[in-house]
Amino acid sequence: MLLKNINQDNVNDIARIHLISFSGFFLSSLGLNFLKIYYSSCLKNKNTIAIGLFDECGNLQGFAIGTSNASGFQKEILINNFYKFFISLIRMIILRPSILIRLVFNLNKSPQKRDVKDYAELLSIAVLPKLKGYGYGKMLLDEFEFNAKKMGVNKVALTTDFYDNDTVINFYKTNNYRIYYDFTTYPKRKMYKMIKNLTTNIKS
Repeated sequence: MLLKNINQDNVNDIARIHLISFSGFFLSSLGLNFLKIYYSSCLKNKNTIAIGLFDECGNLQGFAIGTSNASGFQKEILINNFYKFFISLIRMIILRPSILIRLVFNLNKSPQKRDVKDYAELLSIAVLPKLKGYGYGKMLLDEFEFNAKKMGVNKVALTTDFYDNDTVINFYKTNNYRIYYDFTTYPKRKMYKMIKNLTTNIKS
């Protein structure tokens, strides 16, 4: 397996892996086309960190995507690509107006006043189910942190579910993330914000 940066050519595979890995999650419920637009919009942003896990044939098997500057990132990509997002969702919004409400309320997942978002943020990390348990998730996480530190960031944060999520929470704790705080996002979904100080040396 090879780790390298991903780009617009990989958007279709990123969206496909997301759907497989996060079945039942809100973003997945918005559909494949929305995910393509979302990840394409992320990749256009100058602060995005995007790492891919590729097999020997060059096929994407996993990814880690986030930003070196968490403050305002989600709102920025929505505003800059609003028309594309709106067109992709218009039929769904007509049938289910609550989707728009939930999307707006979830733009800010850090309602704590003390959280000034002075960190990089890992937005999504996934590997195909057949590769779980082989350490590839840690490889992606380590590479994401390495790139964040190269960009001058000394902290990385992420958001994960509070309930029924022990395996994922323990994975991050094992990798030196601590619970920063918990909060409830719309509509009554309890979450953890976890954070890590990047105190180790940058690898050469």
